[in-house]
Amino acid sequence: MRIAIVAGELSGDQLGQGIVALLKKQYPHAIIEGIGGPGMIKAGLTSLYPIETLSVMGVVEVLKHLPAILKLRHGLLKHFRIHQPDIYIGIDAPDFNLPVELKLKKQGVKTIHYVSPSVWAWRESRIKKIKKATDVVLAILPFEEAFYARHGHKAVFVGHPLANKVALEEDQRSAQTALQLDQNSKWVALLPGSRAQEISRLLPLFLESLIQLKNKGYEFKVVLPVAKSSLYSLIDTHQALIQKLDVKVIDQKAHQVLQACDYVLLASGTATLEAMLYKKPMVVGYKVAKLTEVLVKKMIKTPYFSLPNIIAKEALVPELIQSDLTANSCAKALQQYFDYPEKVSSLKQRFYQLHHCLIQDADHKVVAEVEKLLNS
Repeated sequence: MRIAIVAGELSGDQLGQGIVALLKKQYPHAIIEGIGGPGMIKAGLTSLYPIETLSVMGVVEVLKHLPAILKLRHGLLKHFRIHQPDIYIGIDAPDFNLPVELKLKKQGVKTIHYVSPSVWAWRESRIKKIKKATDVVLAILPFEEAFYARHGHKAVFVGHPLANKVALEEDQRSAQTALQLDQNSKWVALLPGSRAQEISRLLPLFLESLIQLKNKGYEFKVVLPVAKSSLYSLIDTHQALIQKLDVKVIDQKAHQVLQACDYVLLASGTATLEAMLYKKPMVVGYKVAKLTEVLVKKMIKTPYFSLPNIIAKEALVPELIQSDLTANSCAKALQQYFDYPEKVSSLKQRFYQLHHCLIQDADHKVVAEVEKLLNS
């Protein structure tokens, strides 16, 4: 048996790690190959290409890297024509995975797409392509199963695997001990993303906002987990700001950092869901190239862009995007948490409720759907 599984970025690698481990246990003699990061590789995936090639977001950014991405896709499809898999699991990265899934499905390969594209938020017309490309969509948000049912396609709500792994009750002290963080201080975690363009656009703004708060007399310490080693050189370009704040830089360990911190400044994306599961008050920001903004703005249908707000269907956490994201606006949003502890307490309670909803034993549910397809 041959199982293909492709993740396009580190958040997808985290989703895929448990799946690969369970598949190896369920099918010990199967060849499991595709594209993954360190987690999936450690679990037993043979990665045919580096995951970094696909870790690009935004219309303009993708155009810059398009030749390399197309070359990779061509090579991957050629490999799967020669070594046809029994099933293909595309984890997120819809702009890459859906065309691959479509071609492979035409070859008779069973296809699963894990993590629904945000078709309920923008470009709803993509549902037609998803229906053609996939046998089933595995959804991490509770309302998505019904959305697909209305469009006549099978989707299964599997929850988020991290919801099972993160304790409902906080255990901040143990994480602070493990990371050697001062337990008498308030800690602000910076998660500006795992892509180079995210670091360039967001990290200096986040750092400058914290300097503003320091200048106002607020006392806290700052911790920055670096998602991958290739980002260190880019982070070093902001060394003056980092040194001014005496930032504690940590290699990876983003989950432990989220568990250990008191507040979070972070890029929009999967990390906002993870911060919610750790019950952390957060300020969410994002910036893309101007052309990307113009193209995307007309297609957005949802009033929110961060996952906690989308799931709750209300503005639980501040969202700052494009021109609204400045060092000043970021500082003001974060200051609210320092000034109003009752707001923090209320927010944590809502996060607890949402966390409980997402506990579904996702890894086992995904593998169960794989088995159903393989046996059909």
